[in-house]
Amino acid sequence: MTIRPLAAAALCLAALTACSTTDPDAGSGDGDGSGVRTGNGVTGSEIRIGVLTDLSGPFKAGAAVQVQEKKAYWAARSAQGGICGRKITMDVRDHGYNPQRAVSLYRSMSPDVVALQQVLGSPAVAAVLPLAEKDDLYVGGMGWASVALEYKVAQLPGTTYSIEAANAVDYLVDTLKVPAGSTIGHVYFEGDFGGDSLAGAEHAAAARGLKVHPIKITPQESDMSAQAAALKRADVKGVILGAAPSQLSSLASVLASNGVNVPLIGNTPTFSPALLNTPAREGLLKNFYTVTSVAPYNGEGAGVKTAAEMFEKNAPDGTKGWEVPLAYGQSELLATALEKACENGDLTPKGVVAAMHETSGLDTRGLFSGALDYTRPGEPPTRKVFVSRADAEAPGGLKVLDTIEGPSARSYKFD
Repeated sequence: MTIRPLAAAALCLAALTACSTTDPDAGSGDGDGSGVRTGNGVTGSEIRIGVLTDLSGPFKAGAAVQVQEKKAYWAARSAQGGICGRKITMDVRDHGYNPQRAVSLYRSMSPDVVALQQVLGSPAVAAVLPLAEKDDLYVGGMGWASVALEYKVAQLPGTTYSIEAANAVDYLVDTLKVPAGSTIGHVYFEGDFGGDSLAGAEHAAAARGLKVHPIKITPQESDMSAQAAALKRADVKGVILGAAPSQLSSLASVLASNGVNVPLIGNTPTFSPALLNTPAREGLLKNFYTVTSVAPYNGEGAGVKTAAEMFEKNAPDGTKGWEVPLAYGQSELLATALEKACENGDLTPKGVVAAMHETSGLDTRGLFSGALDYTRPGEPPTRKVFVSRADAEAPGGLKVLDTIEGPSARSYKFD
């Protein structure tokens, strides 16, 4: 299935006579009288989707922004007629970055939703994905860990942390001119997020003639003084960071204060624009770059501008970060799958998963880098990333420098 552009993919909305229900109060089951098979989370008038997020843990600030944008998106879609003649409602639960709690919440909400639009946080994702796979329940927005490629129910919103990191190494060599034989540092969370980032960096470093000095940390560690000292002793010529904003803030500050002014490149989740209002500002503006699957807030694409306009209308005092286009883009991806499921006459959880895998050549109008292809099992939908730099004048704190797909990112193999 080829859809260009994504926002024009209103398949059911363009043919409501085929997709709307004749009985707005019909329940779920094998069908609702409209010719569309339905199941968990779908009635004759409503499509219910779930969000398992982190509103009280290390990613709470960005998670709150995403929830705001998602609510605005689905309210707007419902006001315009919904999908398959039904309004869309959200069930939002906070797991606090606790995988055990995420599992408990999943079990309580999964019978009542047709899809999980998001599961935020690699530990929660690792715990929930096997359950969702067994239930044939779509999971989107689960971060970018490569482990998601093992599950047919998962829809990656862009590429993987490993491909991001491989592209980061390619950028260090090809654009920032780090010479062969140099050592680069890699500070990373233990687990699927940081481990995946490290795998991509190590692959690329070997291919490009660099050495990697890895330093493993936990999300609870926020003082990076010891790590910065170790990087200085290793005489690194660049650093990749697979962690959260609190670790970036400390690392950028300490490295700069120690005179280690080398490129510091983060995976998608590392940056928050709020950091530019902290003592880390100088170090970030001098040294920080990021490789991301999703466009920054001030990206030039039409989809990014639409996302920003929606956010500023509904949350004028909210934080303008990359989480805004991400939340909008995740919503568009799920909407495309729901619309196709309606067109196929199967609006069950399993039908939504099947519809997602019919999508290829998807133009997201600049929300994600490159056309997205979900028809290839075990492969990310793209290997392209945005490269941005910290910029105090740019809305959202990041300025896009380039879109790349480096040689190491292309040669990386998934088991």
